[in-house]
Amino acid sequence: MFGKVLFFGRKDDKNVKKLFFHLKKKSKTVKAVWSVNPEDKLKLKKIFHQNYDYIFCFRSFYILKKKLLDRAKLAAINFHPNTPKYRGMGCLNFAMYKNEKFYGATAHLMDAKIDHGKIINVRRFKLLKKFSVETLLKKSHEVMLKQAIELVNLLSKDHKNLHKLILKSKNEKWSKKIKTRKDLDKFYNINNSISHNDLIRKIRACYMHNSFRPYFMLHNFKFVLMKPYYEKIFKKRKYKMYFNLPLDLRKKDEKN
Repeated sequence: MFGKVLFFGRKDDKNVKKLFFHLKKKSKTVKAVWSVNPEDKLKLKKIFHQNYDYIFCFRSFYILKKKLLDRAKLAAINFHPNTPKYRGMGCLNFAMYKNEKFYGATAHLMDAKIDHGKIINVRRFKLLKKFSVETLLKKSHEVMLKQAIELVNLLSKDHKNLHKLILKSKNEKWSKKIKTRKDLDKFYNINNSISHNDLIRKIRACYMHNSFRPYFMLHNFKFVLMKPYYEKIFKKRKYKMYFNLPLDLRKKDEKN
C-alpha cells in the first residue's frame, strides 16, 4: 500500500475519477490537483513543500516542473495517450492522418522534458479505419485507464516492480520530434492546394463533434467545417448552392 500520493488529473473526466478512487483504495493519503483547461497554471504552493511516495499524472493539463517532481521519493509517473512515436500535442490527429496501424498508451517516468522520461510500459491496439477522432479518444482513454490501474496494483504490492518494468521496456524509445500547439493549429488549417485524398484524411484526423474542426482562412474570415459530408456533383446540375445538403442540416437552415 502507498503512503502519501499526489495526483494530477482533469476535472469532470470519468476515467480520471476511476483512477483517483482506485488510488484512494491503495493509499493512506491522496492529494488531488484538478485542471480544467490548457491555460491553467499551478498555484498551490503548499504541494511544493511536501514529500510524496508517488506523483501520478493522468490526463492533466499541468506541465510539472523538476522542483515538484523531485518531491516524489519513489517515482513521478505520467500516462501518455499514444505510443512513444508521437510526443506533445495532437498525437492522435497525426497518427490518424498518417494511417498508423497501431495506437496506444505509454506509462513513463517524468523528468524536466515533455514526454521524455524512462518508459515503464506501452499498451498497443490496432488503429482501425472505422475509428473517428471521438471513438479513438474513447478507446485510448479506456486502454490508458486499464494500464494505469494495473501499474498501481503492481507498485502497491512492491515498488521494485517499477525497475523490472522499465528493464522490460528498454527497447521502447521516444521519438526525437515533439509537436507543439502551434504545430497542431497549423495542421488543422487546410491549404487550398491540398489534394483530394489528403483532404479526406485530414477531415477524418481533425473533425470532432462540438469541438475541434479543420478550417481555412480567406481575407481574415475563418471558414470552419461544421459537418463533413461528401456531395457527388452531376453534370446536369447547373448550380451547386445548397439544395443537396443532408436532411439534418437542411432542417437547421430552414429554422433560421
